[in-house]
Amino acid sequence: MRTIRKRTWAVQTTKGSEVTFEAMARNFIDDQYSKGNAPSTIKHYEQSLRKICTFLAYYTLGEQAYLDLTREEAQTMGGQTLCSVLDEQGLDKAYRAFLYNLENVNDQTINTYFRDYRVIVYYAIDHNLAESRQISIKNLESGIKDVYTIQELEKLLKRPGKKCSFSEYRNWVVVNYLLATGNRVSTVVNLRISDLDFDDNMIAINVQKNKKRARIPMEKAHLAKILRTYIDEWLIGSDGTYLSEYLFPSSYAENSRPMSRVSMGRAIANYNRSRGVQKTSIHLFRHTFVKNWIIGGGDLHSLQRILGHSTLDMVVHYANLYDTDLREKVDEYSALSHVSCLVPSHAHRKRI
Repeated sequence: MRTIRKRTWAVQTTKGSEVTFEAMARNFIDDQYSKGNAPSTIKHYEQSLRKICTFLAYYTLGEQAYLDLTREEAQTMGGQTLCSVLDEQGLDKAYRAFLYNLENVNDQTINTYFRDYRVIVYYAIDHNLAESRQISIKNLESGIKDVYTIQELEKLLKRPGKKCSFSEYRNWVVVNYLLATGNRVSTVVNLRISDLDFDDNMIAINVQKNKKRARIPMEKAHLAKILRTYIDEWLIGSDGTYLSEYLFPSSYAENSRPMSRVSMGRAIANYNRSRGVQKTSIHLFRHTFVKNWIIGGGDLHSLQRILGHSTLDMVVHYANLYDTDLREKVDEYSALSHVSCLVPSHAHRKRI
């Protein structure tokens, strides 16, 4: 268990001119642990804090001196910058320019870093380490995700041969599971065998981004049978007990640990390549699930529950992304297309 350090500065009285960014960053991370934030969220914040430290070295030293430093030296020097620098006019704009010109990242990635930057600066403001101000995030139009095609899915869903390895069969089951549920990877790696209720065909979801537990249906025609076979043939030892409590263990061995998000992502990428599919994103299965749900006429409220979103906002966003694919359905199901008197039998004459 992580030990939370005692603050090295007084929350209500210390000014930003007396506290280094590194000291503020340590307390910021400790607060994330105290809030019970997910390890992946905290890791992301730590990455963003290192990025800001690197930027502060560039901002305070100038480009030429900055370029003479190693990455580690820049992070160390930037961390020693006093928090009063957060009050300097034009800092936000300079950080955006740094990310674009020196880090060579695209607009979407810049926005991701900037969201964390805003959270961190607002934390400093809340603790009297910087003056209050508003930080705006540039709105970007999201492009349509290039989901897996039918041809690619046929390659990925072909059942492995009888002589396949455990990892190949497990990865095949993972792909089936992702396409049937749309779950995030962080949810899938934490699934336990006991989370599967084959009597009611339900799955208990205990790890979600919104931190809420849920139960979602288990698709009966295919997924339920695939999971039963997988467990019976691969996860039960000679003594009749489970080799691992986790549904997707890292190896075919007793007491095997669960896969991590990184290892599962890597395993699926390799699996895809082995099947002749060049797309390797594991998160793309979630978008494929969403697109097929929307195009198939599934309702958005049910989709929200399945995906684990707290509000409809993101689900509506998905619907808007794939609205071009709804054109055929509009032509097919529009009430106007079923009223015979509205179907022109001949061209009308022009009025003279």
